[in-house]
Amino acid sequence: MQDPYSLIGVRSFINCCGTRTIHGGTLMLPQVREAMMDASRFFVNMDELMAGAGKRLATLTGAEWGMVASGAAACLCHATAACVTGGDPELMFRLPDTSGMKREVVMPRESRFTYDHAIRTVGVTIVEVDNLKEMDAALDREQVAMVALLGTWEADMTLEAIVEMARPRGIPVLVDAASEHLQSPEPYTSRGANLVAYSGGKYLRGPQPTGLLLGDRDLVEAAWIHAAPHHTLGRAMKIGKEEVMGILAAVEYLLAERDPGREYEGWVADLETIVRHVMRVSGVEAEILTSDQSDVPRLEIRWDGDRIGLTGLELREQLLCGDPRIMLDDRGATDTSIFILPFSLQSGEADIVGRHIRGALSHAPLPKKENVREPVDVSGTWEIEIALVRKTARHRVDIEQSASVLMGTHQTRWLKNSLNGSVNGDEIVFTSQHRFEGTHLSYRFAGKVSGDEMRGEVEMGSSGQSAPGPLNQREYGTARWRAVRRYAT
Repeated sequence: MQDPYSLIGVRSFINCCGTRTIHGGTLMLPQVREAMMDASRFFVNMDELMAGAGKRLATLTGAEWGMVASGAAACLCHATAACVTGGDPELMFRLPDTSGMKREVVMPRESRFTYDHAIRTVGVTIVEVDNLKEMDAALDREQVAMVALLGTWEADMTLEAIVEMARPRGIPVLVDAASEHLQSPEPYTSRGANLVAYSGGKYLRGPQPTGLLLGDRDLVEAAWIHAAPHHTLGRAMKIGKEEVMGILAAVEYLLAERDPGREYEGWVADLETIVRHVMRVSGVEAEILTSDQSDVPRLEIRWDGDRIGLTGLELREQLLCGDPRIMLDDRGATDTSIFILPFSLQSGEADIVGRHIRGALSHAPLPKKENVREPVDVSGTWEIEIALVRKTARHRVDIEQSASVLMGTHQTRWLKNSLNGSVNGDEIVFTSQHRFEGTHLSYRFAGKVSGDEMRGEVEMGSSGQSAPGPLNQREYGTARWRAVRRYAT
């Protein structure tokens, strides 16, 4: 079969990164593709369709009701709107203006994550707590609309303990389980959560732009009123009839036919295939890792940095430029290691991946000694102009220098935080991360210095517990920058 992406000059790749949205999510099950094709041949009323889907999801998962949305983030947005407005159209019309409504969402601080932006979209403020005592006090606030937490995080505040506090106060609890495997009976609602969100385009292997919201029927139905095709804030998050039937087919298959044990054995077999290849290279070790936090094993490949002059990210880039293209995971990559996630590997691909990694490591150059040069003086206050796509951003950095090591502060338009970097001769690199709500805004400046001026390229992105790694840290692209020193120290 011809790769359709090649027709527009785009190269596809073998996916060793799991189910990341930036890499296209997952490959849909054959049953999903068939269900979507069948659905595309008929018209249906979307309210009637979602009522039928909600009832079927309830039967399949054991939750009271369900709905399909355009991704797990959309589920978070619709769920928040349901808790804030209760399905009242007059209140929904006003969103994201939540004046006069319950407009606070309580979250454990360690449960904050990149995707809680979808919660804040509704116009709410997130109140952070660090322990059950603070949770109890926060829930007494009159403006609390709901509690939200990340499913993979509980620590000292278990779901049961939070529900015990929230339920008597009539405050719903929402769990984000987007990256988890759906089970029946659904575990979080079984443990007392009112709502739970799953991604349809990850481990379910449903349509990429889908999510499932499961839980209390009244809240799920209020969430559906907030969703397209209804004319509300959620209208922008449209879901099609084909996606609804596709994700239903994925859930049906998961709970009736899918064999987790056999899948796991297949993933391990693929990783063992890669291990056999890479272990043939002198100075290379490989270890298959399992975790209570994931149902999918992964492989860590490590090498002797004194013998192999290739970093994990350089190996990733080399294979991505090869033929066939192979996408390794940037998350967790070090100067001497890389991880492989087997979930998205197709039949025969593990052998290809193993051979290409073995080739790259066995033919890697010897490590090069860094050419260390006398650093120029960059201490002082610099005013920076960043040439963005449609406008210029003006920042300021105050740099303190000790030999080649740089420290100081980076002031953006509204944010200020520490910077760290180095200077080698006239070449400068410095980075900063600025916390904003549940994530961090990341900058990496690289360039050259010439007297009281420097210029170069800056990478801009985000970083958070649910979206780590260099790829995310440049997700907003690159731009040219120029700086002028105003004050020397």
